Amino acid sequence: METEILKIICANQGAIDTDDLLYNLFPDDSSKVSVIICNREKFASWCPNGQPKVVARTRLRLCRVKDCPETCRDLHLCKNFLFSGFCQFTLHRRGCGLCHELTSDHNQRCLREHELESLSQEELCTLLLQSDNTLLPDICHDYNNSNGEFSKCMDGYGCKRLHICERYVNHECSCWKNHDFNAPQPLKALQARGVPDTLFQSLKALYSNKQALRLAAVNEYGEQRLRGRGAYQGNRGGHWGNRGWRGTRGTRGTRGTRGNRGNRGNQSGHPVQQRTSSLSDIVANIDALDLYTSNGLNESDGENSPTSDVSAATSDNDASSEHGERQKWHPKKVSAAVRGRGGNRGNHQLLHKTRSSSDIHAAVSDEAVKGQNKRQRPVRDKTEICMYFIKGHCRHEDRCFKAHDKMPYRWEVQQGGQWTALEENETIERDYCNPSKSYSSTSPAVHFDTMTCGPNKVRRLSTENSVIEPTFTHTTTWLWYWEDEFGRWNMYSSDAFGGKPENINNRELEKKFLANNKAVVEFTAGSQSYSLSFQDMMETNEHYGTKRLVRRRPRFVAADVLTRKVRRPPVQSAATVPDKWDKTQIPETGYSRVSLQRSAGEFKKVEALFYETMRGFDIVAIERIQNKALWETFQLQKNQMKSKKKGGKVTEKKLFHGTDSKSVDTICYNNFNCRSHETPFGKGSYFARDAKYFLSYTNDSDVRIMFIARVLVGDYTQGSSSYCQPPSKDGGCIHFYDSCVDDVMDPSIFVVFDKPQIYPEYLLQYKVPDTCSGVAAPAPKPVVPIKPAALSG
Repeated sequence: METEILKIICANQGAIDTDDLLYNLFPDDSSKVSVIICNREKFASWCPNGQPKVVARTRLRLCRVKDCPETCRDLHLCKNFLFSGFCQFTLHRRGCGLCHELTSDHNQRCLREHELESLSQEELCTLLLQSDNTLLPDICHDYNNSNGEFSKCMDGYGCKRLHICERYVNHECSCWKNHDFNAPQPLKALQARGVPDTLFQSLKALYSNKQALRLAAVNEYGEQRLRGRGAYQGNRGGHWGNRGWRGTRGTRGTRGTRGNRGNRGNQSGHPVQQRTSSLSDIVANIDALDLYTSNGLNESDGENSPTSDVSAATSDNDASSEHGERQKWHPKKVSAAVRGRGGNRGNHQLLHKTRSSSDIHAAVSDEAVKGQNKRQRPVRDKTEICMYFIKGHCRHEDRCFKAHDKMPYRWEVQQGGQWTALEENETIERDYCNPSKSYSSTSPAVHFDTMTCGPNKVRRLSTENSVIEPTFTHTTTWLWYWEDEFGRWNMYSSDAFGGKPENINNRELEKKFLANNKAVVEFTAGSQSYSLSFQDMMETNEHYGTKRLVRRRPRFVAADVLTRKVRRPPVQSAATVPDKWDKTQIPETGYSRVSLQRSAGEFKKVEALFYETMRGFDIVAIERIQNKALWETFQLQKNQMKSKKKGGKVTEKKLFHGTDSKSVDTICYNNFNCRSHETPFGKGSYFARDAKYFLSYTNDSDVRIMFIARVLVGDYTQGSSSYCQPPSKDGGCIHFYDSCVDDVMDPSIFVVFDKPQIYPEYLLQYKVPDTCSGVAAPAPKPVVPIKPAALSG
């Protein structure tokens, strides 16, 4: 269960609302989750803006030692591969000297030691980015400490830290400082660390989590020092009493017990220990800590132990005041309760028993809440709707920083400087969700393009974006549409582009939009290339220059949402994937490779299929490819082909495809390229019934690679080298064959022209016996000129 919770948190950008976690896992018994998340090795709790969260963390780090002989306990992995699953230096002539195998023996040993072996590459990346202080640049404190373009930062544009507003990380902020990670200076600093732009949309959450983990380290270190100081004071007081009691006068014994006060200690020649701060002192001064300088908690120092970082932070640090001045923080005197004053101070009496860990943790939380309550907060404009209130109850009630409404959207108009709710809320929302409408049907009408109602401004409040919180109910799902020449609005990733869907979908567009709402996204549909400008909301055909309007609208949710209390299942347990898949290794995006055990029936089935034509070859490994997006696309294509046949059977085969190691990641992630250079039977992707056909197409290394793919061959016909797509069945432009073959009567080669008809299911690695080295692939059968005839599957 602990591992499952860690996976869920990492899949949600490294942190999750505590209420969400309890609601989705154990809505009836929250104590089970509460016990698990108390494990400080993996979880940290904090409360930004009054909303309790759980943040994932780990002590695992990337190894920074050059040519390390793998005797350390750190992960040996290329940073670029960790960030994106791909390293561009592998394409260079000199290559990359770092490891790109997360499944290597050393890495698997490290992952098992930290109980992280079930995490996908994306989840592990999120966890390490917020736990390993060497991967992301710090936020520049000098930039945040004054006014001006670079404030007090002497390095200016060349600063290696991020010039971005510290407050923006955890709060909504409208100050003059930079709030964009794509701004020139932050972009330069991030690129210098090798951070790809695909991670930019997660940076705000990651830096918020990093700050939470630093504050958690401060609290934990404070507890450690208090426990250690209490034990020291107790032992020292008892020692003083014993010395005094041995004196010639009994009163000296009484004076000896004054050692408990701590100020008479130097009379005995013992060294004076520097006093530590009380819990209230530590918590009250957390906000004054300079978390971004070398005297404070410096992220760039690369220390793995939080104790070393926090010890520097709790000594005399330079802290910033409200006016940007530097001042020293001096710990206050230790309270009488902490020093152990009062009670029976006899000769052999030690200090009162130190509080337990849970008591101290609770005390820290209480002090933090009191400190927050003492600050005067400005009245906040609530621009987001609380999902917990929709579910039934928000325990924060009026103190919640989100708006409370029983619907996941609310339309408001600004009148007299105040925002008030519009009538006919659901009608306006229904019209807004229709991309063909620019105005609502209400009176007065709301103009959606300008977000006005007459002379007054209008705004729409909604719940959290479903891309940011993919596993929870009542989030808002945004959809993307483009307008064709007939005025019809088509959703992206449909077949409206001349029957060819785009290679990008709504979710990917939304992620890119959230990362940078001024970006230009490039994609393809069929043979055409397009670019989409978020700033202009315009799509352009790169070849013809044709422009089309684009709109982003939410998915409509009717009032009956109040009656739906069924929680959205976690992404990892999607019902559309095969039952045999490992549900703990299904990433939201990308793929995972799951090794099959030789004793498993699944392994034996693939092995038997391979050995039908490859007897004598040694199978090194068989891995199952788990790519949720490709699988769903494959199933959708299968259903569409069934519909065209009016529910008839569609022929599906398991076929072989040989390749080299450089193409493995591309195929697993994006599927096969259906524009092959091999054209005896058409310009498409070639698959063979027999594994031996691709023997010479795999690389010449000791271990060779072959894919076993599910292929929807459907209705096939004789192929031709001139075909760029299957020919027509009747000479028209509507009914086409699904694939081409080498021989209609006895096909052994299948050519597919559309990627959705393929799913790369298994990756098989094998060794070639010495007696078979240099074996060439069998020549294709001679093409017999016959009249094309379909074979129904």
